[in-house]
This record gives sequence, structure tokens and C-alpha cells, in this order.
Amino acid sequence: MTAETALGRIVLIGSGEIGPSMAPLHRSIVASLPKRSTPSSLVALDGSYDFQTNRAEMGEKIAVFFRSKVGIPTTVIGLPETDRAGADLAPSALAPTIAGLNAADLIFLGPGSPSRALRRWGGTPIVEQLIARIRNGATLIASSAAAAASGRHTIPVYEIYKAGTNPVWLEGLDIIGALTGLAVAIVPHWNNNEGATHDTSRCFIGEGRLQQLERVLPDGAAILGIDEHSALTIDLGANSVTVGGKGAVTIRIPGIGETALHSGATESLAAFAARFGAAAGAPRAALPATEALLPVPASAPGVDVSVAVEQLIELRATARAERRFSDADALRAAIEALGVELVDEPTGARWSLRS
Repeated sequence: MTAETALGRIVLIGSGEIGPSMAPLHRSIVASLPKRSTPSSLVALDGSYDFQTNRAEMGEKIAVFFRSKVGIPTTVIGLPETDRAGADLAPSALAPTIAGLNAADLIFLGPGSPSRALRRWGGTPIVEQLIARIRNGATLIASSAAAAASGRHTIPVYEIYKAGTNPVWLEGLDIIGALTGLAVAIVPHWNNNEGATHDTSRCFIGEGRLQQLERVLPDGAAILGIDEHSALTIDLGANSVTVGGKGAVTIRIPGIGETALHSGATESLAAFAARFGAAAGAPRAALPATEALLPVPASAPGVDVSVAVEQLIELRATARAERRFSDADALRAAIEALGVELVDEPTGARWSLRS
């Protein structure tokens, strides 16, 4: 197998993706890219945060970081019609994004909302193209929200932490599963402690709610936690796994226990995958009746989402009244992730379930 056709890499980052702590990692990635006849370049997709009113500012911040701090030409691309799911768009609307992915050997997916990432990229050729590009030597960097979305199961962080909906899993993009065979739920911000007096670890939802979610993970699935300012590099071509940054990566098998790999740890991909083997036989503890959860996404047929929607609408109205428009946009995305059509009218917001 030549350098031109060698398998690529997946880099999962817990947080701090465009901060000083991660710049050395990015520079080392660029330095190790396969040599090509044309200069290396990076494409960043904005679908995980394109609901935000500062979408353009966020994209420019990412581009400036990679251009000036990492030294690689960078282009930010996205999808049009931000009020629609990506799968609803015509193939012609996806064509520029696909072309951008094909032109770059380094691809960056970053912060925002995990459920927004699923809404914009799920069910589209973008996911297949990402997988194909990695198989053909490209490196994918998925951080924060995008890291969470790239697993088989995804935590809808905004909906749980900000709006208080019952903890549920969403079906992830499963990029990791397609390339490694691992059935994992990726949890960035694993060691977050911003809450001070309340638990914001485990991607802000806290240990208690993660334990609830563990009980409804399908058999054979496990959790992959990534500390903030930390990265897990899966090099498919070299058959290796490396932990970098300030913290650790935690492999957690529900019903069995967890193992942490700290910064500097490296092992073969086969050895890393073997750590998940116990997940196939891990028992699932039965939920007490008082803690019964929805084992399916909240937008599934037959599930009453009206209470959650009304709560989210109320929170959004407050945010808009206080001119916190970025928060209001995030809440709108959370509402739409529940399968809801939302229409703003002079007398307030009107909603209905999408057919």
C-alpha cells in the first residue's frame, strides 16, 4: 500500500480544539500528512454551529487559528438553508461540501450542538464521504460536539443540560464504528468542572445522568470519555492509538468498570479495540421504576414531547427577551431536534410535530 492510498486517521478532541493547548497537536498532524503533488489544505465544516447568529465569526476564528497558528490553508464550508435538515436538501445543495471534502487532506469538525450536527449531516452523503476520505488517507479531526456526534450513540447535550429533558440517546453518525467496528458513545468534556457546586462532568450532564443513560445502552456498546484539552488519535494506517494533550481518555464498559489511558499512552489499534471486548457480555442493570427512561430518541413515534417543547419554548422566549440571541438560537435547534416545526408569530411561538 503506497502513501497515496494508506489509511488515514481520526483525531477526537475533548475540548479546546482551537486553543493554545491543542496547537502543537495540530502542527504535528500537519507535519505528518502524506506528501502530495499539491500543498496540504484543511476544510472545516460548520454544520455543528451554523444555527448560531455568530456563524460567520466562528468560522473565521477557526480559519484564522489554523492558518496562523498551525500554518495550513483553511476553508470553512457549510450547507445552505440552515432551517432544514441536511437530508432534506437537494443533491446539488450538498455538492460544494462534497467537493470541499474531496479537495482537502485534513478535515475539521468542531464545536456547537451534537444534535445539530446530526440534523445537518446525518442521512446525507457527507457522512459516507468523510468515511471514504479517511479510508483514502485523509485525517479527520472531530472535537467537542462533532466528537460526540461521530459515535454510534450521541448525547443531546443542550436538550438535557440546558432544557432539562429526560436523558436519552440519539442515533449518532457512527463514523468511528464504520472505520474501527467499535460501538461507542463518545463523551467529550469528560472531566469538566465548570459547575463548581454542581456536577458538569460527562459533557455537562453529570455522572448521575450518564449512569442513567448507561442502563439503556444496547448490549455490546461502551462509552469513550475524552478529557478537556485532550485528544485520542486513531491512526488506521499505522494501526496505532495515542493519547495526547493535558488529560486522559476513559474507556467505560457499563456493568464492568472503566480504564483510563493518560497523555503519552500509545498502543496498537488491536490492543485498544480489545479493551472494549467486555462490552459484549456486560449485563445491563434494570432501572428502578422511579428512574424509568426513554430508551429511544425523544422524537420517536408515540413519545409525548409536548412538555419538553413547551419548556424549551419558554426558555427561548426568556433568552430572546434578554437579548441572548445565541442561546435562543441554540434552544431553537434543540426544539427542532425533537422533530418539531417552530413558527414565530406576533403572539408567540407556535409549534407542531413534523410529519
